Amino acid sequence: MRIPPASTRSIYLIDRPGAVQSTVLIGVPSVDPTHNDFIAMTVMDALLGGAFASRITKNIREDKGYTYSPYSELSTRYRDGYWAENADVTTAVTGASIKEIFAEIDRLQTTPPAADELKGIQNYLAGTYILQNSSRAGITGQLAYMDLHGLPPTYANDYVKKIYAVTPQQVSDAARQHLQDDQATIVVVGDRKAIEEQLKPFGKIVP
Repeated sequence: MRIPPASTRSIYLIDRPGAVQSTVLIGVPSVDPTHNDFIAMTVMDALLGGAFASRITKNIREDKGYTYSPYSELSTRYRDGYWAENADVTTAVTGASIKEIFAEIDRLQTTPPAADELKGIQNYLAGTYILQNSSRAGITGQLAYMDLHGLPPTYANDYVKKIYAVTPQQVSDAARQHLQDDQATIVVVGDRKAIEEQLKPFGKIVP
């Protein structure tokens, strides 16, 4: 089933009777690699949910124990893309988990991260990028990625420099401009009887 982008927040609930966990996916349309904000969005994604040390992971995994391995992704398509947070959470805290995810998005939209928190994420992204491109297969994949999106030949050499150039304010601006969580599509697979009431505060449940 292909779910079109929404102009208002909507929830798709798929019943999985007796499930002890709910699979939660929260997504919003985003930018593709040709967009000027894509590098800032990459940093924003890693800080918010895309790295193990990210805010959402710390919140709902480390602090609250709602889930084991949540993660976000900035998925890229040809001239298209989306941002999504994924988590398998305990059934009883399905609604609470969604609340915390939106709270972390809202916090980042209003308050830029501290410089040391941002630097840690930048170090992670730079190191990961270098490791990914340390083999022939990695380099080939990077060149194919650049070709697909029409990126300049200097893209690979400039990537790390651009990652470190992102400022705290740019991270907050990227979240505010491109994570329109009031238009999010929320997909939840779980025990409908146990979670339906938990979901109602977050938007209309699509029949």
